[in-house]
Amino acid sequence: MTSTSRGPRAAADGLEIASGDLQVVARVVQLLRLLAGNDTIDLVSAAEELGVGKSTAHRYLASMENHGLLQRRDRNHYEFGVLLAELGTMALSRLGVLDLAGPVMEDISARVRHTIVLSVWNGTCPVVAQVREDSSRTAHVSIAVGSHLGPNAAQTLVFWAFRTESYYRFRDVAPPVNATEAELAEVRRTGVAFRKSPGDGVSAVATPIRDPAGRVVATLAAVDIAQFVPEETDSPVARALLSGAEEISQRMVTP
Repeated sequence: MTSTSRGPRAAADGLEIASGDLQVVARVVQLLRLLAGNDTIDLVSAAEELGVGKSTAHRYLASMENHGLLQRRDRNHYEFGVLLAELGTMALSRLGVLDLAGPVMEDISARVRHTIVLSVWNGTCPVVAQVREDSSRTAHVSIAVGSHLGPNAAQTLVFWAFRTESYYRFRDVAPPVNATEAELAEVRRTGVAFRKSPGDGVSAVATPIRDPAGRVVATLAAVDIAQFVPEETDSPVARALLSGAEEISQRMVTP
């Protein structure tokens, strides 16, 4: 009598996938790869991709949504979730962006006497990843690392203007408030965005930071009380930010 065992089964790509948890992982990866080639996935496409029934596919999609791998775009469609955005941010630190930016931010802050902020995109909005505060004046702006910036922030405007050249996958998130196509085109032309917050009297100037492949990976911004922040693209503040962003980018290429 010949015995049989439930050993690993061969996957379509030639890899062996064990049953149980490893099979679950493999199927999750299948769905993420499917999504990488499309704007969204739905129950039907997920079931077809996995070769399973709709009820099984629904369990996968629901679990991936619960853990932040997916999020709903609408009732029937899923897109990349916030956890993947957070993992992307961690990958940025491996590029050295955060470490390289620190000394440059210190130098800019000392020269222009503004608080300098580096932000990354979390999938829906900019998040403050690093801050160098200016304390040369009694009154100055303080912002906490981890702060989520609103749709009307200068950093949001930069990320949105360069969304087709971004390190991140952009979806149908809300565009910056009152941002016209002409304003976005001007940001792309100059590399500089300005925004004033009437509610708290704070202004910001922001510019993109690019990786060695030319993708926008972060923003560098000067933030301060509105009366101290010039709104000219050739101001010392704007020039310092552009120069600092370029220096960070070059350091990513040349250790």
